[in-house]
Amino acid sequence: MNLFELITNFWRVDEQKNFSGNETRLFFFLIHVANRSYWPKWIEFADKRMVAYANISLQVLKSARNRLKEAGLLDFSPGGGFRVKTKYQILTPRSNLKLSPYNSKTKDRNFNIDSNGEKKGFVHTGSDFD
Repeated sequence: MNLFELITNFWRVDEQKNFSGNETRLFFFLIHVANRSYWPKWIEFADKRMVAYANISLQVLKSARNRLKEAGLLDFSPGGGFRVKTKYQILTPRSNLKLSPYNSKTKDRNFNIDSNGEKKGFVHTGSDFD
């Protein structure tokens, strides 16, 4: 997996889904754990430890990982019972996402060339302090 693509994809999806801080923290913590574990296909992590590391409640953890799953960023198989850990899988980015409107070119290149601020309403006197 390419870490840069994962991070770029997360922020692209975040522009559409508006993730909370807890959801963002959970996703990047899982990336950290996956990287530390040399990127296995599935990461096993106990819910109690995840709650302690992320400093969130169990209910917030469950809603955050469900929201990330709905967004297509990760998949998980919840643990249950005694000593059964939740399995997480970080999904590869999909290529069919819409580009952000911030990436479009909206500036007029002729507007800022050699104007020295004249077109922006500044009085240009030729001084270095304009």
